[in-house]
Amino acid sequence: MPITNYSVLKGDPVSGKVVAGNSPHYQITVQAEGGPFTVAVNIQSVDGSEVLYTINQAFTPPDPAGLLALATGMNPLASEPGGLAIDYVRSTVGGQPMVEKSALQLLPETGPGQSDLHNAVVDLFNSAVADPGGTIYAFGSSFADNGEVDGIHDIHMNQGNPLNSFGKDNGIWQDGAVFMNLPAQNAWVAVFIAFQTESFNTDDSGNPV
Repeated sequence: MPITNYSVLKGDPVSGKVVAGNSPHYQITVQAEGGPFTVAVNIQSVDGSEVLYTINQAFTPPDPAGLLALATGMNPLASEPGGLAIDYVRSTVGGQPMVEKSALQLLPETGPGQSDLHNAVVDLFNSAVADPGGTIYAFGSSFADNGEVDGIHDIHMNQGNPLNSFGKDNGIWQDGAVFMNLPAQNAWVAVFIAFQTESFNTDDSGNPV
């Protein structure tokens, strides 16, 4: 069963903090229509599997015009090709893979709530806040906490999980990531997160082959 409520949140990042616990993540508050919203970016593994990540500082989205045309706020996405949905295995940019597995590096752990990925995400967040037109695009699963706090999580690869571990989340065209548009630098930056337990060889249901 794929993740629920696959969406992309577009908005203005205004604050960020580390939330520790069983699932350490960096929580970004985003102002947008219908908000504020919370973006929960995993900075350590939840289940002990090894985190893989890469940050592309010279990124080109598959459809930048489509992203720029989105209204701010939470935008539901169809999990299918031809739209704004992203897929670590299938998305391409200029005929090349959007993200290569070989580009993902192992995340060394440096303490509760602290990691190289945490530091990198904080740096990106600060860059987006400093840019007058800085905009975040967070792909994942939208949620509501009793209707009080709306946000988005599952901001990582959501396919290729072993069937006995998060296999229920497998699906195609439903992967999570963070894109940041920095107009003052004329740049896009992307953060991609996966887990060593996830396969990049998946079938049409997102299950490992």
